This record gives sequence, C-alpha cells and structure tokens, in this order.
Amino acid sequence: MLDLSGAPDVIFLDHALAHLYVAIGDPGVIDVIDTPQWRRLETIQTELGAHTLAMDESAHKIYAFLPASHRTAVFVDEG
Repeated sequence: MLDLSGAPDVIFLDHALAHLYVAIGDPGVIDVIDTPQWRRLETIQTELGAHTLAMDESAHKIYAFLPASHRTAVFVDEG
C-alpha cells in the first residue's frame, strides 16, 4: 500500500524514468512515485487547488497549472 499526500486528481507516468506523478489539489502538491519500488520519492509543493498537469515525457518535464496565482510551474525530473 502507498500513502499519498491526499486524494489524487490527475496522474501521469514517465515510462523511461518509471516515475508516476500524482497531482493533489488539496493540499497542493505533486507526489512523485517510483513505480518499480512503489514508494514516494518526493513531494513537490505547488499551490492549493493545483490539480491539472501536463507532461513532456521526452524532456521529463511536468507542467502544473496554478489557478490561484494564474501561473504555470515547470518541474524537470532528472531521474
């Protein structure tokens, strides 16, 4: 069993890195999961209500849309 930071809203899988990105709007984080070991690698702060993601798998980039501040945050996963 894997504990997440909250109820998941959106998930994306980077096949090459075997990382699962789970957007959680409340509390406003992205949990990064190592899928072979099924453990959380890190929790990235976004902002409350940020639950929409986009992914560029070839560049290992995650885009989080931040509704409260009307911005987009870009995270690069270097594996």
